[in-house]
Amino acid sequence: MKKTVAALALAAGLIAIPSAAPTQSKALEAQRDAVFIGKGDFAKVLAARAGGSGMGAVGAVRAGDDRVNVDVLRRDTPDEGPVLHKKVTEIYYILEGGGDFATGGTLVKPQPMMKDGKPSNPASIGPSLKGVSVAGGTTRRVEAGDVVMIPPNVVHGFVKLDGHVTYMVVRVNPGYEKGK
Repeated sequence: MKKTVAALALAAGLIAIPSAAPTQSKALEAQRDAVFIGKGDFAKVLAARAGGSGMGAVGAVRAGDDRVNVDVLRRDTPDEGPVLHKKVTEIYYILEGGGDFATGGTLVKPQPMMKDGKPSNPASIGPSLKGVSVAGGTTRRVEAGDVVMIPPNVVHGFVKLDGHVTYMVVRVNPGYEKGK
């Protein structure tokens, strides 16, 4: 299903770089144009994910050796648990819904985020850990219109939802082009 979302985004002209592994054997051409993402594009990705497909960027650009991507997610339960991204910065813009969002603290029983024996979505989230819970940290209420900026190595996750939450995520993956 991940390939379905990537194919949809590529067909729509939303991804401006190949979805290869983070290591590149040769330099890619410079980014030559802007990437536009319409609200209809978010709706298409959310509909595809409702059918069981995995994560993939809605749009992405290169910024030097870095990769910046935009994604949209909907959560109906806080089932993901707390996570920590070792290199990637995330910016959440809450589009609808809300709940309690925790940041900081320490992951309890951290495990690498893996899928089929490989790191989960390295182009978007980079090396990441997932825990069963968090020790310490701060919980804040978020709702439509709020923005949360999460630097690398900060534990974060929804702990309670008011029905659901839909949010746009901007991710900056430093050194992506050099496989750092």
